[in-house]
Amino acid sequence: MKIPLYLFTLFFFWCCVSKNDRQAMTDISGMREVVFDDKNTINIDSVIANYRFVRLDSTDNFPIGELWQTLITDDHIILVDKLHSKSVFIFDKTGKNKAIIHRQGRGPQEYISLFHVTLTPDRQKIAIVDDLGKKVVFFDLAGNFIESKKISTTFLTLEYASADKAVGATYRENPAEAVSPGSKHTDNLILFMDRNFNPESSAIRNRYLAISSTKPTLKKFGNDIQINPYFCDTIYQATPDGQLTGKYHLNMTSINGACNLPPDITQESLEKMYKTNSFFYGDYADGKDFALFNISTPPREIIAPYLYSKTTGKTYRLTLPPRNNEDFFTKIFLNGSCACYENLFMAVIPAYRIILGSSPAWKERHPEVMDGLTENSNPVLVFYELREPGNNKNNY
Repeated sequence: MKIPLYLFTLFFFWCCVSKNDRQAMTDISGMREVVFDDKNTINIDSVIANYRFVRLDSTDNFPIGELWQTLITDDHIILVDKLHSKSVFIFDKTGKNKAIIHRQGRGPQEYISLFHVTLTPDRQKIAIVDDLGKKVVFFDLAGNFIESKKISTTFLTLEYASADKAVGATYRENPAEAVSPGSKHTDNLILFMDRNFNPESSAIRNRYLAISSTKPTLKKFGNDIQINPYFCDTIYQATPDGQLTGKYHLNMTSINGACNLPPDITQESLEKMYKTNSFFYGDYADGKDFALFNISTPPREIIAPYLYSKTTGKTYRLTLPPRNNEDFFTKIFLNGSCACYENLFMAVIPAYRIILGSSPAWKERHPEVMDGLTENSNPVLVFYELREPGNNKNNY
């Protein structure tokens, strides 16, 4: 069955690239097969080898609201709150506040919208995509302005593939609205660009014009840029020269997964499928030895986390520990995690949820979290180190 599945994926992607840009089609022979099966379940407690909390310093007049992005380096944790404080927060790995970028405005060193944030390849500069201002604004890790560059395209996501190349995902329902008029790339949602964000090639058409949203997922894990077209069962890896190779094939047959849908599907038909089929919406984190995929399951569209081991090639549906487990409150937040660094997966716990949701015994056990914590405190981060199922050694 693998050969037909791969051939279908090949055909699906061939249809997604434009006639002028099929040079982006490359090898999928090394693609990993990730098989989702509800019968292969494992308790989340058995895959957590260790965890640690990071309390974030107060950020004074700019409290962190809803986190939109998390960027992690060897020395820094960078948090993006684009909806409330509209700021970028820079901490060291212990949670000490190093800088805050809050430059909302229309000036040359400011941004109107904080739409997406990334790091330059040397990981020494922060690049803020200002969608409304049509520019990318650069700051150093101390929060100092460096420069800005104009962009002619609106982006959902933008990442550097190398020092001289970038990859971006457009987000309009009609891509022609997002790309400069007259561009040969108006049919496609993924743009491969030079260092000044000028499109050089493109791929992945918007196949679903009859439904409300068809945003592709574009993420960067380490040096890998990964792309998942909407309703597609394949995650691709992008190269700096505009090539795409197969990274993961998501086999959701056993969980009645819906993918590679017909292009004429309507919003009404889709709403009905949500109640009967599982869906993958591009929510995942790809670590060094493990990948964590979040699957929406029917009929209530509850998110089910699946852990994929790159060592064994096995996939496990994670289940929660009993509520009387002494650290139940800590472990449940691995569910839904979409941020990772090497083998550490990270979750964000709002302070009010800790105060209202944790037990007295949990609070007593974790004074490093509770001391001085109030509902107005910044969120608490928890980093999970994972292990292969069957290795019962705990380090916590």
